[in-house]
Amino acid sequence: MNNESFRKPRPVEAPPLDEWLGRVDRAEVGREPFFCGRDEEYKIFQKAANSLKSGHIGGGTMIFQGAPGAGKTALMMECMEAVRLHSTPEDPWVAVSIGPATLRSASGVVMIMIEEANRERERLLEKFPKRIPGKFEKLKVAGQKLLSELVKRGYTVGAGGLDVTMHGKPASAHNQEDILADLLFRDAAPLFKDIHMVIFVDEAQNTPVSESTTAVMDCLHRDAKGIPLVTAFFGLSDTKVVLRQCGLSRFARGRVATLDILSHEEAASALQSVFNAYGPEISATFQTAWADELARLSQGWPQHVKCVSVAAASLIRDHEGRIEKNMLAEILKHGQELMEDYYSFRLEACSEDTVVYEQIARAAGEIPNGVLSRTCLRKITASFLKESNTTFDDFLTNALHAGVLMELNQPPKHYRIPIPSFGDFLREMSEGKINYSI
Repeated sequence: MNNESFRKPRPVEAPPLDEWLGRVDRAEVGREPFFCGRDEEYKIFQKAANSLKSGHIGGGTMIFQGAPGAGKTALMMECMEAVRLHSTPEDPWVAVSIGPATLRSASGVVMIMIEEANRERERLLEKFPKRIPGKFEKLKVAGQKLLSELVKRGYTVGAGGLDVTMHGKPASAHNQEDILADLLFRDAAPLFKDIHMVIFVDEAQNTPVSESTTAVMDCLHRDAKGIPLVTAFFGLSDTKVVLRQCGLSRFARGRVATLDILSHEEAASALQSVFNAYGPEISATFQTAWADELARLSQGWPQHVKCVSVAAASLIRDHEGRIEKNMLAEILKHGQELMEDYYSFRLEACSEDTVVYEQIARAAGEIPNGVLSRTCLRKITASFLKESNTTFDDFLTNALHAGVLMELNQPPKHYRIPIPSFGDFLREMSEGKINYSI
C-alpha cells in the first residue's frame, strides 16, 4: 500500500515561448506551467483524498467555485495530477473527468468510470510492466459484462438508455431513475472494490437540475454502494446553489471553497517563474522589480496574472531577450490593455445594457468594502430589469456567470465585483473615460 499523503505536484516544465504564447484555449493546454498558490484550497482536496484512503466513503464531496478567471480549472488539473502521481499498481487511484451533462445518466457515469479505470490500467502497465495485479484484468471488458447482466435480469437497453421493468411492467418515471442509479452503482461496486476514484466535474454550474441528476448525485455524494470514491465539483460562483437544487443539501464542513485573489507574493512568484523560464538573461534585479510591479497591476487575479505574464513574455520574444530597464512601462501598458480586453469580453457575456453594471460599480465604490446585499442589488437594477422584462434571479445568475459579481461565503447572499480594477473599469465607463459599447 502507498501510505504517503497526497503531495502537491511539482510544477510542470515550461513549454517553448512561442508555444506558450500561442495557447488560447484552456481545454487544450493541460496543466498551467506557472501555477502558483492555492495551498489552502489544495489542502481541502488533500484531506478529502486522505479520508477516502483511510476508508471513509460518502459525504466528502468538495466544491470549488469562483468567478471566471479565478483559476478553478488550473486547480483541478493540479488535483488530477496529484491523483495520478499517487497511483501505483498495488494501490491504484483513478482521476475521472465527467462533464456536468453526463450527471443525468447513471449508466453514462458508470461507463466513464470504467473507461478511465481502464486507461489508468494501461498507464500503469506502461510504467510498471511487471507489477499490474489481477484486480485490473476484470476491467478490460467490464462495461459490456455489466450491460449484459442488466439485460439478463430483465432490464433493457434502448436508444434512450437503460429502461427499467419491474415484474414485466415498466416502472413509474418517478422511481425509474432512482432504481437505475442504485442498481448500476451496486452492480459496479465489485469492479472498483480495490480501486480508489476521484470524480472531477468542471463547469459544474451547468449541472442539469432533474430527478435523474438527483439520483446520480445521491450515489456520488451520500451512498456510493461501497465504491471508494469522492467527488470534486469546480464551477462558477453559483455552483453550490445549483448542486443544492440537485440534492446535495448537506456539505461536509470545510469542503466548500470560493476562489478569490492570490496574495501579492503568490502573484509575484508566478511572474518570477515566467522570467526564469523565458528571460534568464535578464538581471535578477530587473526580474524581481518587474515581477513586483506586474503583480501589483494584476491585483492577484489569476486571469490577470496570465495577462501580464503574456505581456512580459511577448516583449522578451520581440526583443530576443535583450531587455532594458525603460521597457517596464511598455510591459505595464500592454498588460493593462489585455486586462481591459478581458473586461470587455466579460461584458459581452452580460444580458443587460452596460449601464446596469456601471450603476452597480458606482454603488459598490461608495461602500468601504464594496459589498452589496441582495436587497441593494434589487433596488439598483429594478427599473432596468422592468424595462427589459427580466427577472432579478435571471439577471443575478447571468452576472455571476459573466464574472461581474461573485457571491461571498460570509455573509451569504452578499456580492461584490470580484476584481477591484474591474470596478474601476466600469466606473470609468460611466464617467465617459472609456468608450465602449456592446
